[in-house]
Amino acid sequence: MKLILKGTVQGVGFRPTVYRVAKEIGLNGYVKNKGGEVEIVIDGDEDLFLKELREGLPPLAEIEEVEKYEEEVYRDDFEIVGSSSGEKESSTIPVDTALCDDCLEEMRNEGDRREGYAFTNCTNCGARYSAIYGLPYDREKTTMAEYGMCEDCLKEYEDPADRRFHAQTISCPRCGPQYTLYDDNEDEIGGIGEFCELMEEGEIAVAKSWGGMHIACRLESIPELREKYSREQKPFAIMVPDLETARKLAHVEREDVFTGPRRPIMIFDKKDNQKELLDLAAPGLPTVGMMLPYTGLHHLIFERLDLEALVMTSANLPGEPMIIRDERAFDLDLDYFLLHDRKIANRIDDSLIRSHGEDMAIIRRSRGYVPEYLEFEDENVMGAGADKSGCIALSKDGRLYPSQYLGDLTSYEAKSFYEDTFEYLTSILGIDDITTIGIDLHPKYQSRDLGLKYAEEFDAEVVEIQHHWAHGASLLLEHDLDQIICIGVDGTGYGEDGNSWGGEVLYCTKKEYERMYHLEDFPLLGGDQAVKNPKRLVYAIEKKLDRESELFEKEKARVFEKMLSDAPVTSSYGRLLDAVSCSLDACCKRTYEGEPAMKLETLLYEGSIEKEYDVPISGSEIKTLGSFIEMRKDRLRKKDKAASYVSSVSKSIAEAALKAAEEKGIESIGISGGVSYNRPIVETIRRYLDERGHDLLVHEKVPNGDMGIPVGQAVIALNR
Repeated sequence: MKLILKGTVQGVGFRPTVYRVAKEIGLNGYVKNKGGEVEIVIDGDEDLFLKELREGLPPLAEIEEVEKYEEEVYRDDFEIVGSSSGEKESSTIPVDTALCDDCLEEMRNEGDRREGYAFTNCTNCGARYSAIYGLPYDREKTTMAEYGMCEDCLKEYEDPADRRFHAQTISCPRCGPQYTLYDDNEDEIGGIGEFCELMEEGEIAVAKSWGGMHIACRLESIPELREKYSREQKPFAIMVPDLETARKLAHVEREDVFTGPRRPIMIFDKKDNQKELLDLAAPGLPTVGMMLPYTGLHHLIFERLDLEALVMTSANLPGEPMIIRDERAFDLDLDYFLLHDRKIANRIDDSLIRSHGEDMAIIRRSRGYVPEYLEFEDENVMGAGADKSGCIALSKDGRLYPSQYLGDLTSYEAKSFYEDTFEYLTSILGIDDITTIGIDLHPKYQSRDLGLKYAEEFDAEVVEIQHHWAHGASLLLEHDLDQIICIGVDGTGYGEDGNSWGGEVLYCTKKEYERMYHLEDFPLLGGDQAVKNPKRLVYAIEKKLDRESELFEKEKARVFEKMLSDAPVTSSYGRLLDAVSCSLDACCKRTYEGEPAMKLETLLYEGSIEKEYDVPISGSEIKTLGSFIEMRKDRLRKKDKAASYVSSVSKSIAEAALKAAEEKGIESIGISGGVSYNRPIVETIRRYLDERGHDLLVHEKVPNGDMGIPVGQAVIALNR
């Protein structure tokens, strides 16, 4: 009997498990990799074999499909045979996963040959996607190809009873990669031990990881890091040694995800007694991004240092993707560089997740999650994505593969990364034809231009897709629905009228959408300049309602007043939140994406709802501006103003969504877009709907923000 097994069956200790199960049952035959699937031939009871195999699967393996064919066996033993190139259609590439407990124990055991070795791994853990050049997953197609195995490693590799049997990335201090510490003159000055001494002394350094590089330092060194790195306010992710420390610093939710093998950065609420320390990493925010060690290096650092936390933030030049090449690291204005000599096949940032109680919202979907796929239709389509959080989605054989985070596509390096990722994914997935490509309506998006380029290359049909419709379509796929009322709330999305949308209530199907309600428009004074300087937003709202404004000097105000008639307008909830943030002195200068709205969240957390503002629905418009002016004049505490006004606006959006659902005769209401990461807003909308008998559908697998756009584009492209 021949069995073809598909799923996560490569790079996860699958063939060794097959071997052991077959030997235990007493079967003859063989197992081999065949492209992205595994071929097994046995001479006995296949049902018993599959039952035992499923019960004994390694932690990362998953069988999704089994095909059976009659075939004779001409062997008197069972063996693992060499891979064949096979077909790539069914390939499932394993994700990078945190170091397992068995490997960690070896690293900590005195006298073990892998004691203190940072690249310890086995079939159950380690770098995978970041280390794989192609399929089938064999050593010569990984970044370990240049490292020949020593006798001891080869013995483990060939021993079916060993957990490193056919583990393609294994090594040890005798034969594997090594870390070296360099100074800013590129001179060698030590290794991991010396790096730890620098951390203890408060120095700032680069540390190369699996899929990219981090900038590392103690929390007390953050002011110096901000000055060197020109990141005045941007939050930095921190790494803590264990769950106990995380619980001491923050309110930890979804511990299963936080401590699991994916090891994302998770955003937690700061504990009140730790705010002074954590405000260094995340100034002005109620939350902090935190992760646990996931590589051998991280564990070694915390074993040698008596520190509760280290900054571990992506190392990149301004506006560019995370650095992966050693020579580029030295372009950073830093003094020390801990680099290893293993190449990085695929750049992959740390994933970033925010929990809402038991809900889990993915902000950046990368390490540990890519290249996992979503169930899809059997056609080859592409979603080209958006620009600020670049991402592409490609489908093949009933699976949709969203890429990792690609960065801001206004950067040349990010565009190159986008093109490299497209080439890699089409190659490794065996995609040689694309029928339809979904692109954003925004005429200046780089992702749009790239989508048009690939459409010409593949002679594919192009479908232009409104930004918030794509958000809604991503909810349709995730929740397996045909229609939904989508509350699409974010900073900006190009509307069909040429204006900037972002506070929308849409009726969405996979073939069409209708804009049913939206927030009241107001001018974006100076376009992008209004985004960078929210004071312009406040001024524009005041002038639209014929109110006097004292925000700018008379001469500048006269110029701005003349500009208003030609200014683009926006219905964006994100921009309205920016205006609220500035009017309450939470943030009037944006130094990173989303800063004013994120800093407003501190007031939303601390404030009480002392007043219900009148935010009426008039026709298709949710009237927010009159109550905005009223809120500014009120004598409530700032935090109570913030909580009361934002709650009132959010309830009116929820009311509009209920009206839309009633008009269309449907039950399903969901929320998507960057503002849906705001916990108080989502909870307000959820409560309002729940009291009226409706659930609020949210994302868990697809990012809420612009990384979810290519998923929705692919859904619409398929159906248009």
